[in-house]
Amino acid sequence: MLQMSRVQNTAKKLLIVDSNGAFRESLRAFIKGLGHEVFEAATGLEAIDKASSVHPDLIMMDVRLPGLNGDEVTAQLKKNMSTRNIPVVINTSWTTDCNVEKRVDRALNAGAAEVLYKPFQLAVLRDVLRNHLLA
Repeated sequence: MLQMSRVQNTAKKLLIVDSNGAFRESLRAFIKGLGHEVFEAATGLEAIDKASSVHPDLIMMDVRLPGLNGDEVTAQLKKNMSTRNIPVVINTSWTTDCNVEKRVDRALNAGAAEVLYKPFQLAVLRDVLRNHLLA
């Protein structure tokens, strides 16, 4: 009983934003396995709505999204008083596409905390979560 209480007290809320449902599902399963509550969004606009209503402790967001891209969403979140302090970790696939790299740079300039390049190891993800959720 004490262990359950401890998990509930340390559980954090995370928002996963990615247009790839299979990726969201695998990330959700891993994060829930760590004892955290997970919310999902598939588009940039949905991400803004969810972030404003849920107030997650961390947002994991792909840079390429339908509608608004991750850099644009990050900029909007950082301008909003109620979401500006939520850390945003951008994730994207390794690419030689200069447009993607420009979006990553814009997201970092807008206030994203970090970038993870897919595919990433679960140990790396665990460290990123620990760093941002315990900060």
